[in-house]
Amino acid sequence: MPVSLFRLLDPAPAHDAPPPATEEGKREEKLVAGLTSSHLVGGQREEPLPASDGGFITFHPRYERFLRRVGVSSPAAALALRGEVVCGHPDRHVARVELRSGDARRVVYVKREHVIGLRTRVKNRFAGFGPVARSEREAMTLRRLEEAGHLGPQWLAYGEDGAGRGFLIVDELPGAELRTVLGESTLSADDRRDLATRAGRTIAELHACGFGTPELAAKHVFVNWKSLAVTLVDWQSAGVPGAITDADRVRQLALLHATLPDALADPRERLRFVWAYRRVMRGTTADAPRFGLFVRAILARAKYLRARSSVRDQRTGTTGRNPGRLVWLAGEAVCVVPDLADVWPTPAVCAPFYPSETAPEAVPQEWVTFPGGRRGMLARFDSVEPVARAVAAVRERPWRSPGATAARILFHLDRYGIPAPKLLAFGQRLTSATRAESFVLYDPAPETVPVATLARQRADDPAERRNLLRRCGSILRALHDAGVRPMKNGGPVFAARVGPEPSLVVASPLAVRLAKRVAAVARRADVRWLCTGELGSLSRAERGQVVRGYLGDQWSDRRGRKALLRGIV
Repeated sequence: MPVSLFRLLDPAPAHDAPPPATEEGKREEKLVAGLTSSHLVGGQREEPLPASDGGFITFHPRYERFLRRVGVSSPAAALALRGEVVCGHPDRHVARVELRSGDARRVVYVKREHVIGLRTRVKNRFAGFGPVARSEREAMTLRRLEEAGHLGPQWLAYGEDGAGRGFLIVDELPGAELRTVLGESTLSADDRRDLATRAGRTIAELHACGFGTPELAAKHVFVNWKSLAVTLVDWQSAGVPGAITDADRVRQLALLHATLPDALADPRERLRFVWAYRRVMRGTTADAPRFGLFVRAILARAKYLRARSSVRDQRTGTTGRNPGRLVWLAGEAVCVVPDLADVWPTPAVCAPFYPSETAPEAVPQEWVTFPGGRRGMLARFDSVEPVARAVAAVRERPWRSPGATAARILFHLDRYGIPAPKLLAFGQRLTSATRAESFVLYDPAPETVPVATLARQRADDPAERRNLLRRCGSILRALHDAGVRPMKNGGPVFAARVGPEPSLVVASPLAVRLAKRVAAVARRADVRWLCTGELGSLSRAERGQVVRGYLGDQWSDRRGRKALLRGIV
């Protein structure tokens, strides 16, 4: 028998005797044991229907008739559903789609997998699901949740086409994610306490029945606005239902604690959540840990998790901001923001966006005007990157073109609240085994000038110039904290909005690049470049003002200030 994590931490003796077998516990054990091999929903066995292209589609028995009425009868039709992309990754994305059949209306989310590689199938095979795609693995877990009577996203259909692309269609949940609900000021103190209790109890009951997920982040917890019922989403990494170990409990609860920003829940509410979880745990496990020990284990793991970049991205405090959404007009060849979709030319793949008639890696930029007067700056790319595409193929991930990379940078800057141009559209298409065309269309900040120009204009006003230099250091620090560095390719990186109180913005998505972590050496090099390159030649005192703006509240730290000044001033 494996030794409990808390037996190693807790000096108090643990009880070795198992809990008494109640009738409810026997029913749960029988149900979970049967679910590991059952593929039944509502007494009916779902059979995958083969498609003409070599793929298949599996319908939920209750929703097959509706899906066929709206035209979803094959994998190609499911993958072609048009909607707003609300969440994206290099190898998959999630689109919100509205389906209509007469007066019947249903909002669903379509999870699309762009690539189903051998590594994914092998991983799922060893996890106990067979050589399947992520979407099918998640559908199998949702099916088991439904049979066990637990709340979960309602799945409607899943499958894959002959080209190795998968999909899963699920219903829209009536509510919002946990961070959005907690960020609302309309919740009363009683409601917040009730929500903490419900969340702890719900997750503990799932764990007691063997349902756990390593992706128990705050963004994957949905709350019903009216009933405050809690539902977990994104089950693609969940394992086959089985015993949840103490270490699994700590890891999953620590991830939830780490990804929930401190401002959204105070310590008392978080302790209430753990208390509700442990109360259920005491009735289902033989050696539930003491409350204080359990909390300390969660906090220790959460401290470790907060150092990860993915966790930091979820703690940036952007809850409530309007996330970037896109509409696929021609697959990944043309992706536009929703308010531009209606005025985009038809067919979507057309000039001036395609074809690119420039030499490889040239970046010509021009203004594009749409009906109604909407304008955007267009940058086109013609790239030849056989090595990068080969590496992407080996890693079983889609290759990202320069246009798609620029769009990702704009999304990243917006997530961290850094002023930058607004993304309007982007796209990429492969024209040969080694060649690709791509573009990015963005809306630059209006009425701006390069920051070096404004610095020269403020030369006669020492106070305004000093304020501008500090702002330059401050925005560079914001870039570094977001994992972004300037390109230093000769073009302006920062621009200033003209006005009595000029604000700085990133001039272009082509002027910066993403870096997972900016080391201290790189930070000093970028500050030195800002003082000697972007802003021209600054005096020693003026360089000190840039460093002061970069350090902000850390300026009072004498050791850190001297270390940065030593390499710059």
